[in-house]
Amino acid sequence: MIGFPWDGGASLGAPGGRYGPDAVRGAIGWWLDRVRGDRIWDVEAGDVVDLGGLRLRDRGDVAIAGHDTEATFAAAAELIGAAHDAGEIPIVIGGDHSITIPAVQALADRSERFGVVQLDAHLDLVDDSPAQGRLSQSSPMRRAIELEQGSARRLVQIGLRSFNYPEFHAWCREKGITQLTAAQAVARGADQVAEAALATATADGARLYLTVDLDCLDPGVAPGVGHQEPGGLPFAFVSAVVRRLAPHVDALDVAELNPMRDPLGVTAGIAARLVLDFAVARARATAPALVSDRVADPAR
Repeated sequence: MIGFPWDGGASLGAPGGRYGPDAVRGAIGWWLDRVRGDRIWDVEAGDVVDLGGLRLRDRGDVAIAGHDTEATFAAAAELIGAAHDAGEIPIVIGGDHSITIPAVQALADRSERFGVVQLDAHLDLVDDSPAQGRLSQSSPMRRAIELEQGSARRLVQIGLRSFNYPEFHAWCREKGITQLTAAQAVARGADQVAEAALATATADGARLYLTVDLDCLDPGVAPGVGHQEPGGLPFAFVSAVVRRLAPHVDALDVAELNPMRDPLGVTAGIAARLVLDFAVARARATAPALVSDRVADPAR
């Protein structure tokens, strides 16, 4: 885990994401208290998981240089890169969605090619604008697919909705970006969506970056984000996709948590739960379940 307490890229959405990492740290203890002897019962999956081979390390926060985006992003890329170099899987906790820019750069610097699965209400493909510049919460996917190791055809966007700039309609299709609205994704189901996204994003042996913008969720579920868009994904869908992709992910970020808009801590709890969904799914992939209800459950 790497905290990225940054909302310097919140050029349109509300600032407050700088408080996100500490809010997640505070919320995650609720579930860690259920660990007994390196074991935890994953109630929804129906098994007891051995966490003995899992080490969840908190590397602290990125050093923030106030009002200096380039210096902050350089520090972030260095810290996230150090996690990669140590053989760890970075879990970057934001922070507005511009945090993805240096996090993707750190993976790109260590890859021949990478792909991105993005759970988000928005495209995040803005190139540049007087109001936002080039390094805002609206730009991370544009910056990612511009990298030599990236590709628009290995970008999968899930949960899109509402309205956007008309010029992006033809541009996205020309670039070959895979896009699913929230309604389309739910209709297809989490398993099918995750399998297809995995195949597209990891084509040609590409490494996988997973970014979860919490506004992919319906604001009735997760109100504490930089900008709410109605008609979002249910939590169970997002959790299922994160779990399915987790064993294949080389870096993860959870972005746009804004505790200033989350007075009851609901969204912070969701962010913490997704981090644990990710970690437990990786642990399950490397060790067999100790006890499982799966065979006895005909629905499975």
